[in-house]
Amino acid sequence: MRIYIVASAVGLAGVMSGASAREAHGETLPSSIQAESADSGLIVTGEKLRRSLQDTPASVAVTTSRSIEEQGMISAYDVLDRTPNVAVDGNRTTFSMRGIDAFNVSGGGEGALASIYVDGAPIPRLALASGPLDLFDVAQVEIWRGPQSTVQGRNALAGSVIINTVDPGFDWTGRARLLLTDEDGQRRAGIAVGGPIIEDEIAFRLAAEASKAAGLIHNVTTGGNGDPQRSNTLRGKLLLEPRALPALRLLGTLLYDRHQRGTFYTELDPPYDPHARIVTSDIQDKKRVTSAIGTFSTEYEIDSESVFKSVTSYSRIRFRSLSDANRTAIPGQLSRMDDLTRTFQQEVRFNFRRNWVDGLVGAYYLRERRAYSYSALQSLSLVNLGIGRQLQAAGLSPAMAEAVLNLYGGILPISNDLANPRMTNNHAGFVDLTFPLGQRMHLRLGLRYDAETQIQSATQRIAIDRHLPDPERLAAPALAPVVRRLNSLLLGLVQGANSAEPLRRVRYHAWLPKLGLSYDLASNVALSLTAQRGYRAGGSGFNEQRAESYDFAPEHSTTYEWAVRSSWFGKRFSLNANLYRTDWRDQQVLIQLTPGALYDTRIVNAGKSRLHGLEIESHAAVTRTLALFAGLGFGSARFKNFPLAGDTALESAQGKAFPLAPRWTLSGSATFSHPKGWLANLNANHRSAYYQSVMDQRVRDIPARTIVNAKLGWQGRRLGAFLTAANVFNVQKLNQFFVDVDGRRCGTLNPPRILGVSLEGRM
Repeated sequence: MRIYIVASAVGLAGVMSGASAREAHGETLPSSIQAESADSGLIVTGEKLRRSLQDTPASVAVTTSRSIEEQGMISAYDVLDRTPNVAVDGNRTTFSMRGIDAFNVSGGGEGALASIYVDGAPIPRLALASGPLDLFDVAQVEIWRGPQSTVQGRNALAGSVIINTVDPGFDWTGRARLLLTDEDGQRRAGIAVGGPIIEDEIAFRLAAEASKAAGLIHNVTTGGNGDPQRSNTLRGKLLLEPRALPALRLLGTLLYDRHQRGTFYTELDPPYDPHARIVTSDIQDKKRVTSAIGTFSTEYEIDSESVFKSVTSYSRIRFRSLSDANRTAIPGQLSRMDDLTRTFQQEVRFNFRRNWVDGLVGAYYLRERRAYSYSALQSLSLVNLGIGRQLQAAGLSPAMAEAVLNLYGGILPISNDLANPRMTNNHAGFVDLTFPLGQRMHLRLGLRYDAETQIQSATQRIAIDRHLPDPERLAAPALAPVVRRLNSLLLGLVQGANSAEPLRRVRYHAWLPKLGLSYDLASNVALSLTAQRGYRAGGSGFNEQRAESYDFAPEHSTTYEWAVRSSWFGKRFSLNANLYRTDWRDQQVLIQLTPGALYDTRIVNAGKSRLHGLEIESHAAVTRTLALFAGLGFGSARFKNFPLAGDTALESAQGKAFPLAPRWTLSGSATFSHPKGWLANLNANHRSAYYQSVMDQRVRDIPARTIVNAKLGWQGRRLGAFLTAANVFNVQKLNQFFVDVDGRRCGTLNPPRILGVSLEGRM
């Protein structure tokens, strides 16, 4: 049992405060959330309209700052892990929505299938491994399940995650948090303060947090920690509401964030115990993400029913890693990765509300520049290069082919340098309208035109890093002709992989419509039916073994969704549900051109899939002191057609399930909050078993697991004290695994039981 002792001080909006309590203490939600929260409950912003959760047909799960504090959530992955029909991978580098991995289902494609936005700025793929996703001073997290392509645009075929931090207010507020752990040496300290600079005209908010932890993994080779973690976050916001222009609201946000962590994977096979969380690398793995994000929004209220808004953002996010390429104690293998993404976004939109229509019209521009480089000293498996298969095809017996490969140690040591700069420009115009058809019915129409241009090049330099066997000095001279031929083949293979591809330009465009109909069955019950199109742009790929570039086309989806929104007993109980079906075509599929050769691949548009499922969520204020939540997700995601490279020839994955797609996800929580300050929270989440890959689906190789967490304590006016328990029953199950080049299994287990003590206060 791992015992964590935590000491923290948390400011004005403590664990017991909800949205209304925050207003009383002066903490301010983002304006688009705050505007109607007093009248309509939770307000969601992901569709870029001020719309209550109960008036939103799309499937969206909302986690407020109150829930974040009650349940002791630290990272956005904690929220994702407790959301129905969402699953997080074992090392917390990606997630799936409705069975669709955020980045890759069929092995191919460049753009994301789901995106995370922090204060309006997108977080690049590699940055999700260790990026600016901590929840300190966050106002609200919205998880939108299903295609958001019409309004959000690119990289939202599966959904999106919207993270809004706390805005400045005109009352002085502050919070501080100090968190200590005894076993892994974690230290987490945060402070946030805000208030007026000029009364009712200019306000600011500053938030900072730093953390350090030794992690749960031990490196038996170096004798140190395998996954040390560090982070530093600094965010500043400035709000201007000039008296001379009372209809104008200006908000600027600057964020600097640096996160670092170590290795993801531990040894699973004997002599190591998987629960010991051991690694054997001869160097310390390091993965560092440095983020600088600036956002500036202008909002002008033309009249009480018309608002113009402009949002400008620029981000510079850099991922760098240093890793042991073979993950063993054998020295000499090293890989470095450097991925710098610079993104500029500009969006303007006009929101309006009339008696006959309610909606928005907008335009969007994105310019993204990505500089990716990779260098390594590594040993490639000759089997994975397809050499063994080629030897047998030339007439050698399996035993003879194995004997030849053993002369090379079964590997080809190489030095590899790859540079792959990419540029993306995206232009879009969009409209989202709601028309009343009488007193009870509403027609929803949306349309987006999305045009994208991509430019990229690739330069690869590969060299063999040791002498090949000399055919003239073999112990078995009869093998000399085979070795001579194989040497020539390997030299030619390496030479052919060297290239300097010129700039390639590809263009894509798409019309993305949405059509919906809502009917108010009663004042507290609404039914909706929506059909909409999802989209992921095409792109260019690079075959490392052949040193060839190629293009692939976009992929599209059509989703039909039925929704129920209901509230009962004076809005003390809500029951919401979404039932969906998605048809996905032209999927970007990664296939092997040479059977058995893992590096001889190409992306083609050949996949078709069908998904269906449902989400049900319910909130209940049972009494003034007891609140309950329950959520259920069911999903089936299978390929209708999908060519993939098997052991001997192209096969079909028809009927096979998506990886990282559990059929069932459940979550629930119970919170007791007494007027005297006592608070208790118990929450649980369950994920059924799922397949890890498309290739092998004999069994669901990632087992089901249920995690229970708890928090118990007392919150006074200024100070609170709590006991916390994460993973109460110490469930430790396999989350992810793979077979390394030398045949051993590596992977991850979910964290063990964590007990803690926390002190929380407000100034």
